[in-house]
Amino acid sequence: MTATDARTAGRPGKSSPGRPRLSLAGRTRAELAGFLVPASVFFLLFFLFPLGYGIFMSTTEFRTGTFITGRAPFVGTANFEAILAEPVTTRALVNTVVITVVSVVVELVLGLALALLFSRRFPGNRWLPTLILLPWLLPAVVVATVWKSLLAGEGPLNEVLRALRLPAEAWLANPATALPAVIVVAVWASLPYWATILGAALKQVPAEQLEAAQLDGAGSWRRLTAIVLPTIWPVVSVLVVMSVVYTLLIVDLVLVLTAGGPANSTVTLGLLSYRQAFQQFEFGLGGAYGMLLLGISIVFAIVYTVLSMRRERAER
Repeated sequence: MTATDARTAGRPGKSSPGRPRLSLAGRTRAELAGFLVPASVFFLLFFLFPLGYGIFMSTTEFRTGTFITGRAPFVGTANFEAILAEPVTTRALVNTVVITVVSVVVELVLGLALALLFSRRFPGNRWLPTLILLPWLLPAVVVATVWKSLLAGEGPLNEVLRALRLPAEAWLANPATALPAVIVVAVWASLPYWATILGAALKQVPAEQLEAAQLDGAGSWRRLTAIVLPTIWPVVSVLVVMSVVYTLLIVDLVLVLTAGGPANSTVTLGLLSYRQAFQQFEFGLGGAYGMLLLGISIVFAIVYTVLSMRRERAER
């Protein structure tokens, strides 16, 4: 090998014969595949497969014996007809919608109020947001157990009410107060999350616009509706979607607080699905309730998408 050949071979960036280099487009496609393949496998295994299997279960007579024999006779829409014929399904549907709508609306209003409060300067405004986040970090079973003790007929809440000479009540044992009590607990558990996220969103509101509006004579309500809410609306819309989906599927909180009672006054679709699948071992009926919940979620998603598209077109 000559000196020239040696110098040429040692130069960086030269590919050796038999080892082709990928072009820039090829490297981009390889990197894209490297990111997409794990995500696609995860989506397939933990979303599409459970969803497809749930649909399969809802159309079969799937019971405990199926795990041994592998046989699940196809019944078509019989499971859906059976659950829709039950009066408790209508009650559960109404309760699920009421809990979801009321909880999300109250969480939005109170969460925004707390976020606006913590955006002001006062003693403790730095550490209070962190402190109120603690209830959200607790497991739902722990939250429900604590509140079940507080709301009992001889619980601390009633002791305070009696001391103030106010009417006391066995809040979870009375059909008239059980559902509002469940909503209060659900709001209490989720409110810190709303306040924290909305508090972070408020930091993105331009202070110059607020100051200019104030100088022009705009009041607090006008600044809130004309500047603050339009700026943080993308965050609010995502929070609403996530909260609706979470609340629609609520099971553990209701199960520990009331188990659906008294007299099915707090029963939800998620709880009925749990009862059928893990207490009655009628997995086909449990899957049918799950698909009913999925259908409600899809309807909400369609409504949300249509409203979002209309809003985007109006802003153009």
